[in-house]
Amino acid sequence: MTWEIVGQERALAALRRAVADEARLSHAYLFAGPERVGKATAARRFAQAMNCEAAVEDDVERPCGECRTCRLIEEGKHADVEVVSVGGLCDESEHGDHSADNSRDIRICQVRRLGHVVSRAPYEGRYRVIVIDPADAMTKDAANAFLKTLEEPAASVVLVLVTSREAALAETVRSRCRRIEFAGVPRAEIESALVERWQAEPAVAARLARLAEGRLGWAVSAVTDDSVLAAREEAFDEIETLLAGGDEERFAYAAALGRRYPRESAAVQANLSHWSAWWREVLLAAGGQPELAAETERLDRLRSYAQQYGVAGALRALHAVEDARRHLDEHASPTLALEVMLLELPRVAARRAG
Repeated sequence: MTWEIVGQERALAALRRAVADEARLSHAYLFAGPERVGKATAARRFAQAMNCEAAVEDDVERPCGECRTCRLIEEGKHADVEVVSVGGLCDESEHGDHSADNSRDIRICQVRRLGHVVSRAPYEGRYRVIVIDPADAMTKDAANAFLKTLEEPAASVVLVLVTSREAALAETVRSRCRRIEFAGVPRAEIESALVERWQAEPAVAARLARLAEGRLGWAVSAVTDDSVLAAREEAFDEIETLLAGGDEERFAYAAALGRRYPRESAAVQANLSHWSAWWREVLLAAGGQPELAAETERLDRLRSYAQQYGVAGALRALHAVEDARRHLDEHASPTLALEVMLLELPRVAARRAG
């Protein structure tokens, strides 16, 4: 079994070296890089490789993918491998499982439970592996509590923090982890992988590789789920409609999206990622590089918007969208954050009378 991760050779080489020579193994790792480029899969493969039952002398690359341990970890059922995420378990009786309360954070009670878990020896594997994904979802109090676990690790425990927002993690946490960098996957490698491993038609693979912006995970989901591309197209149409409208339409859109956010935060953030993508396309056209745009099907319209807004307008819009996403992560009022974003966006220029 290979690690089955595309375009991350440097990251995987470092992890393979650690598996091959346990003296190189760190107690804590930070897997940092863009969204959906293979970080979570790499964390799972790393956990498998550390606990794989294949003997080194058998000359089998770990993880083998076939032993009982590898299979259990792949299925999320191994006693010594756990993923800590938003809405997870804690030990406080009045809390229990946060998956039912629309939590948007990894809370201090979850981290306190984690401290108890890592104090115990592995049950059936060589290493107890805890994956925290996304690590940037830890609250300030949770991150501070997590420092004790980082500073006093058990010898048989490996912690893997996964993040696409490295700067949002406290420096005190980052400095105690070995950083493994994950990069965007080159377009050609995404295209080849879609054809060879997911049996995509070449024309479809070429288009999705353009649109993916280095995110193989997004491209794979678009191959297997038609709604992924449909959501992107719908978001782009909404953007163009709102830009042509007035404040009333913008406020109504912000209110609707703001109401969704508490229960569908991931979907709203995905929608805003489409906004960022649209404005990047406009920026490329405004900067005289339309050939780099992924949205070749909308190129004429992108040029039109680029002429109206220019580089400065597109940059301003991009900053407004990214500020909104950051404010939402920081628990600002969703509707207010979105209203501010929409008011910052440029407007369609009024046509002068001839």
